[in-house]
Amino acid sequence: MNSRQVKPYERVQLFSGGGSRFGYYLGSYAALVEHDLAPDIIVGTCGGSLSAYLVQLASDPKDLQALMCSRELYSVIKAIRHVTPDEANRCAKMRYITHALKRLGLSLSYQSSKAQRHRQADSYARLLDELQQLAMFRIDDEGQWLDELAGVSINRHNINRHNDFNANHTTPEIAIIASRLYSASADSDLLNNNLANSNLANSSRTDTSANNHHVKLQELLFAPPLLAEYLSDLPTERMTSPTHSFANERIHPPVKLLTQWDIQSVVRASMADMYYLPPIHITELGWCLGGVINLTPIELACQLAKTVFAETKDGYDAWLAAPAIKRVFGFDPNARLAAVHSYQSKVALSKSTSSKPAPPHWLPFADNAQQLTGKNVQKRFNLQQMTVELIHADYGGFVQQMQAQWQYGHQRTADYIQQHKL
Repeated sequence: MNSRQVKPYERVQLFSGGGSRFGYYLGSYAALVEHDLAPDIIVGTCGGSLSAYLVQLASDPKDLQALMCSRELYSVIKAIRHVTPDEANRCAKMRYITHALKRLGLSLSYQSSKAQRHRQADSYARLLDELQQLAMFRIDDEGQWLDELAGVSINRHNINRHNDFNANHTTPEIAIIASRLYSASADSDLLNNNLANSNLANSSRTDTSANNHHVKLQELLFAPPLLAEYLSDLPTERMTSPTHSFANERIHPPVKLLTQWDIQSVVRASMADMYYLPPIHITELGWCLGGVINLTPIELACQLAKTVFAETKDGYDAWLAAPAIKRVFGFDPNARLAAVHSYQSKVALSKSTSSKPAPPHWLPFADNAQQLTGKNVQKRFNLQQMTVELIHADYGGFVQQMQAQWQYGHQRTADYIQQHKL
């Protein structure tokens, strides 16, 4: 903690993942607002970063629900599509299956020894090539992807603004977590720029300086001014990525704190999960690889606020998800998840302070995949084309999906509040 020993926020809520089921976070947030428990800050990762952005655009639950069901958001989601047959040849598709099996094999034989991790370590160029070419999905008009949302006027939806709500409520601040390829060398910026401008898909380099760098990744925290000021006063160990202890040769210890950022680019960076969406290059940072590096940042949340709302999560799939995370980030995500769920805010405020922070409120969302089956974007494996296809509903179906997700998140949160008499 800093010398003031005062947390900067009263309440924080984590939007940690969600994927195409991101709508349940919005219903959960609405339930907190309705019970006078609105978060002062939301920390978003992966799909949760998109939900956080929507709250920033429309923090009144009625406005937020309308935005969630808008045609603008429908266009944003529909722009995420699978790779078409003419964009990836059969050889590339075979590479995806081969690499999936390879990741599984690495997972089953995964050892904690330094030698084993170094054998798994890829060069920057090789890993980028794999992540770019084997990503299953793409985003149309990526540079303008979220522009429609940014330009949405609440009045276009004929929403009656609630003066009492607006007078007594402040839009939550937003923080977002992502990750990047990291190089400690003095020419790291040049390295990243060279990789950004190279045609990695056709690259056959084996002796360049880029290929001689073993991969290291760094957690990124995009923070609003109040949070950034607070964190800048913390001891160094308080700004160490918690996943570093699970993969100390792969993950750079210090979290990089950023205070000036474009939220649309950062949302995309946080959503750049390996083998789903390709990495994205941000000029000042280099290649960004998504928020999985710290999907549920419970340690950070408990430093920031007296009351923390997080979520229970189901375990990672042992065939695809867990091996993919092990291959890229170097740690077992289920081991990290167990540590997250057992976290009871053990950080002492100071030697002179006897009080301890309250444990987090774990909202029961671990079954969201089962409860929301068919109520999100559907996937289908096309054996003939050897691709995973995304099946988007029409607009009416999209609205039904969003409403089902909202209701799930709202009801679970409201029930939790009632059961615990918050």
